[in-house]
Amino acid sequence: MTQDYSSLPNSPEAERSVLGSCLLSSEALGTALEILKPDDFFNVSYKTVFEILSSMYCDDKKIDFLTFSEELKARSLLESLGGQMFIAGLMSSVTTTANIVTHAKTDNTTKSIIEEALRLIFEAAQNRSSNDFRHVREIIGPVFVGVEERYKDNDNRVAGYSTSFTDLDSFTGGLQPGSLTIIAARPSMGKTAFAVNIAQFGGGESNRPVLVFSLEMPAEQLVLRMLSAESGINLSVMSAGTFDTNGLKEVQRACNVLSKRNIYINDDSGLTAMDFRTRCRRFKTKHPDLALVIVDYLQLMSSGEGRTEGRQQEVSDISRMLKVSARELECPVIALSQLSRAVESRTEKKPQLSDLRDSGAIEQDADLVLLMYREDYYGENENNDLQDSEAEIRVAKNRNGRTGIFKLTFKREFTRFVNHGEDIPGM
Repeated sequence: MTQDYSSLPNSPEAERSVLGSCLLSSEALGTALEILKPDDFFNVSYKTVFEILSSMYCDDKKIDFLTFSEELKARSLLESLGGQMFIAGLMSSVTTTANIVTHAKTDNTTKSIIEEALRLIFEAAQNRSSNDFRHVREIIGPVFVGVEERYKDNDNRVAGYSTSFTDLDSFTGGLQPGSLTIIAARPSMGKTAFAVNIAQFGGGESNRPVLVFSLEMPAEQLVLRMLSAESGINLSVMSAGTFDTNGLKEVQRACNVLSKRNIYINDDSGLTAMDFRTRCRRFKTKHPDLALVIVDYLQLMSSGEGRTEGRQQEVSDISRMLKVSARELECPVIALSQLSRAVESRTEKKPQLSDLRDSGAIEQDADLVLLMYREDYYGENENNDLQDSEAEIRVAKNRNGRTGIFKLTFKREFTRFVNHGEDIPGM
């Protein structure tokens, strides 16, 4: 298929930035190779450089200033492309550091500019130009079609990503593409279980891919929770393996069901903002129908920039990045967030928007903020772990709808939330 270049960025500076990033970072090169082809470059010399970088990458060769120079020399291309000054020029286009070979991996300015270059790559792959203005008449048609479809839908099917929680979907119409949802609660209130339940049981019948970044919990532990929620077998019993033959059959059934769900988990505890965006973009190129991204949880992510302005500014930067990523990926993003300890010092312990920890920017960037509260969390009943719990979810902010409160039932022994007044389906 012939590439339509008319809507793609055609700046020589952008092409140089992409190639310079590839020379400085193997991760950037890997991302570029998944998205771009040599023919996507306008400049013939840059096209040649990308072809050679692709070849070296496929041959698992180390790529830096010296090895790339030797590769060009072996191909009798070094002088015709402009010699080592040409290579140095590419690399200097993405850093102001004098000794780029030594400091490329640690220089924060380099990381920031590489991130910008990767953003340009991704936008090119999406074949769109963010600089174009669109008349309202170009936008109103698709918007009306969506409204009309919802009007004609007698089954009241939600327009966005269905969470499987009826009351939540009635507030939101489903989680919308490009939206950022914050689920906030004190530790051990159940926010991870809530988010994982949305990933596991939401999405309707589409079974589109869901991407979960678990910064706090290993993937194996997360999947064990999913099996408990699916099978209805106590998580502690499952962990100890003390169930009977029927229980084993139920676990096997749950394994079969869960294995068919299109859920992908990344449990890198050292995730940075740049890592997040890079991995999401890679995933999106392989799975264009990406339905949902979940981050557990926001305060465990770092900007990776070594900032000195303080943690509050860093969290603000991360929050903004999550919102931008949601729009870029064209899918909803859910980020879990801790609430400040101020909640514990009040007589009335129900959370408020002002309790969002570290940054007011979280509230500003979010399209939807859900505050979770369980009264029994503060109780002293020793058998709490064996009892169902009523959870109050406050829709504290809803950019495109109403705010209010709805309730869920928390089946704590299975780490599963269900619609209030209902039991686990099929049990």
